[in-house]
Amino acid sequence: MHAIRGKTERITDQFALSMDGFDSRTKPSEFLNAGLWTPEEAMVFYIASRNDIDLNICAGPIQIYFRVDTDFIEDRDAEKYLNGVTVSQLISDIDHRTEIDSVYSYSHPAIEQITKAIDWKSISGRNYLNFARQEVAAPMKKGPQAP
Repeated sequence: MHAIRGKTERITDQFALSMDGFDSRTKPSEFLNAGLWTPEEAMVFYIASRNDIDLNICAGPIQIYFRVDTDFIEDRDAEKYLNGVTVSQLISDIDHRTEIDSVYSYSHPAIEQITKAIDWKSISGRNYLNFARQEVAAPMKKGPQAP
């Protein structure tokens, strides 16, 4: 498996893609918050695929496909996990466990690639980002409680 590293990613001998500070470990929430597009222009799709979870961000003609490390799922049954978890808990559990698998650019809206395929679940880019921000803020709320 080839991980995306460095300032550029070589596509061919004559063509390289500038990574602009991103790498294979850049979280979906970091892409949504980076200003590449507004969160309202993006949709996030996820699905259980065997024992794995696949996650895609689609914004305009761009699709970013992430693999999710599902080792945290007790019985490795990703479908059972997705059916039993809230969207906010899902994002809390997986956002930091993703790795970019691939990036696609189409001549049409990337969302068409998803909606023609299997039964993906979706969440708006804004909602995904809001849930991810709640996870970051949650540890700050912990601590001694006033009487």
